This record gives sequence, structure tokens and C-alpha cells, in this order.
Amino acid sequence: MNLRDLQYVVAVAQHRNFTRAARSVHVSQPALSNQIKKVEAELGVRIFERVRNDVLLTKFGEQVVEAATEINGLVDRISETAQHYRKLDATPFRLGMTPTLAAYLSGYFLDMLADLYPDLKLVIVEEKPLELARMVEQMQLDAALIARNSHVMIYGEECHDAPEFTPLWFEPLYLGMRQGHVLAGRNGIRAGDVPAEFLIRFDVPFGYDLEKDLPPASSDAAERLGIDVRSARFETLCRHLAHSDACTIVNAIAAEQFKRDNLGLTFVPFDGDGRLRELGAISRQDYSRYGVISSIRSFIENAPPSGTLPACEPETRKNHPGVAALV
Repeated sequence: MNLRDLQYVVAVAQHRNFTRAARSVHVSQPALSNQIKKVEAELGVRIFERVRNDVLLTKFGEQVVEAATEINGLVDRISETAQHYRKLDATPFRLGMTPTLAAYLSGYFLDMLADLYPDLKLVIVEEKPLELARMVEQMQLDAALIARNSHVMIYGEECHDAPEFTPLWFEPLYLGMRQGHVLAGRNGIRAGDVPAEFLIRFDVPFGYDLEKDLPPASSDAAERLGIDVRSARFETLCRHLAHSDACTIVNAIAAEQFKRDNLGLTFVPFDGDGRLRELGAISRQDYSRYGVISSIRSFIENAPPSGTLPACEPETRKNHPGVAALV
């Protein structure tokens, strides 16, 4: 029995399903099932009971999982301690970003880190929120930028084992479309007033409360509007807007970049509640280089990305120009 076996046991206990557990540890379901059987054979006692579509822990299994979880935690602590004792600039700072941020913030963060830590190399990784969270948990990333709503969706409101969420900024949402579009002359729009026949949306939420009030995209949107978002990236979709009647939701950071690029797009602000998302950096609890994240937060309080407002402490936020009006 080795450390990988213990990770497998904990994964099955957490997911109570071999297929989902196999996906979480990146092995095939048959390989995971066979390895669990080998562990049970080696121990001579069953860890799991397979009951129809459920997987239950035996009494012995409960004790095994408790011990395995403790051992896995100790291994993580050893890795964290080793990282702590390395020279700061010996290991690149790996920062994850979602597709609505990565293409538009790479220069901002490169300049920031060059100012804060001249010898620290920055590596940016682009992925969706759920995958970024997994990579943070498995120490493949130092931190990742996701919306607070995404953090809650992944971990729930009160998960004590969830990665730490450090608030960084508030970001408005816009409806993006080509110049001359029938909606382009509006000063604002409510989520429920967006015409479904023009709207193209991704399956993964951006982290805004008002997204639940948007109409679902029509089933024939791809054929009528000329792009299928099942295979398209956010950047591709936004550039496509300039050549079609489609519209889509665009976060402020991306909108600011598209304005600078003169793509021929117009951005109508959303009215009503839920038009802001709170972005933050997630990192493992007791992360050894949390000082870097604290420095990033302090930098952003004084110079937030274009189109955003810093996520100050509540008392400071009340008196910050522009924040109270938006929040």
C-alpha cells in the first residue's frame, strides 16, 4: 500500500461513486476499482460495500479513511514546508485565470509582479473555475482568480476545507454587441429584457448574480448567429460579435480591452441588482507564500484593473469613490 492508494481510498469515500472518484484522481474507473480491490485484499478486510448505485464505507473503512485523510494532509504539509524553505524566486508563481481574464490581464500581472518581486517569474494558466480549483487543491497552482460565486458553487457556503478566498476587486457586467446593433443605443438594460433570439451564452457561469435572470439561449442560436459556443472560446465569440447580430455578456476587464483594440463593439451596462461580481484569489489554507497574495491585494487596492473597483474592507469600501454607487 502506498500514498497513491490512500488518495484513491479517500476519493472513493468522498464521491461514493467509482466513476466520479476516478475522474477526480485522473485514472480510469477500472484501474481505480482494481487498485481498491488490491488494497482490500492486502488488508484482508473490506473498506467499501457496493450497494446498487451507491458505495458505502464499512466500519473498518471509516477508520481507514480517517487515517488516510490525516496521512494525505501530512504529506501536503511536508510539500508546503519544503516550498516555504526554498528561495522565493527559485519557483515560479503559477497563477490560474479564467478565460474572461487571462487574455486581458497577463500584462497587468506581469508588470505588477515585476514591480513587487523583480526576481519572481510568473506563469499564467488559463482554465475554467472548477479545474482551477482542482489545480489549487493539488498544488499545481499557487493561486487562481475566480469569482466568489464560483467559489461558493464549488465548495458551498461553509466548507471549512475549501481554499482560502482573498477578495481583490468588483467587476461590472455588460451586454456586448456590434456597433449599429438594434440594442446598441440603449443606456442600460435589465437581464430579463435581453432578447433571447440574439443572445449567445456559455454553459459555465461567469459568477454574476443576474445571470440567473437572463433568458436561455435559443436552441437554434448557433445556426442563426453563426457560431457554436460548445467549441468556441470567449475571445473568439467576442470577436465574432462584430460580424453578426449576436450579443453576449462581457465582463468589464474584457470590454475595456476590446475598446482599446477598436473591434467595432458596443457595450451596454446592465441595470438592477447582481451586475457586479467579486473576484478574488483562491489559495490553499496555510499556503506558505501567502505574502505574495497579500502584496497583490495591496497593489490592486491602489491600482485596480481598468474598469474595476478594489474589493476594500467593508469600512473602507463605504468611503471609496465609486464603490458605494455600484455596490
